[in-house]
Amino acid sequence: MKIYKVLPDLTRKRQMAIWHKALRSQWSAEDLDWGRPQRIAKDKPKDHLARLLTPILMGEQSALYSVSGLIPKLGATSEVESQFYLTTWAVDEARHTELFTRFYRRLDREPISIRRFPAGYLFQSAIVSDDAAEWLSGVLISEVLAKLVMEEFRRLDLDPLLSDIANGILEDEARHLGFNHIYLEDRFTSLFRKGRPEGQSYGEHLRARLQAVLDHVTPIFDALGEDMQEVGLDRDWLLGELDKDAKRRLEKSIAAGEKVASREVEASDPAEAAAIGRE
Repeated sequence: MKIYKVLPDLTRKRQMAIWHKALRSQWSAEDLDWGRPQRIAKDKPKDHLARLLTPILMGEQSALYSVSGLIPKLGATSEVESQFYLTTWAVDEARHTELFTRFYRRLDREPISIRRFPAGYLFQSAIVSDDAAEWLSGVLISEVLAKLVMEEFRRLDLDPLLSDIANGILEDEARHLGFNHIYLEDRFTSLFRKGRPEGQSYGEHLRARLQAVLDHVTPIFDALGEDMQEVGLDRDWLLGELDKDAKRRLEKSIAAGEKVASREVEASDPAEAAAIGRE
């Protein structure tokens, strides 16, 4: 057994703070009332919603596998505080996977198979990386998309249980996005301290990676266009908001790292990071 660090430093205080917040915020599928009457009774609406939830369930499972794989990678670089937080992220994704699996049973439907929905598989495959910063820049698309869709599910109130699920997931996504900002801000602070070219070069790399993942979203929306319309989701609005918000968040992390490196500002505190996640 390889031990990466016998006595961790635990000096990354902001990451420790968001780790403790995640610990205090855990919840379970068993906390929800699965016996509440369904609001969606007819077959057609159930069919459309089951198709629409397919990339969401795929995303939760893919994120679970990706996060679990990154935990030992961060151990190898002694980023123990980040390891701690990713254990809660993995728990979040496992919980979301359980929630949507059980919701499919409530609908008495199944998601679209990978064979019939290659766009969803290709999107998730584009996110995977063994480098935490690369993964975070790619998963930013998935996290922002989940946030937007959950907000829409809450607004539409299609089913009381789905609204409860959306409320809980939005709390989890806010923490994920907050950690995403803190980690990338720290990475860019380190790079810009080495020299402006290093920070700029890596910034361009992550921008290109984010765009490459974003390019995989349109085929998903194309495949699910009719379902989105029937459920009440505005395809073009969602795509536009996703593009704008994901790029804004990445730029905010890069700019914050550069400013911290030049000592123009202090690093974002955990409360600020949490607020960033909710934006």
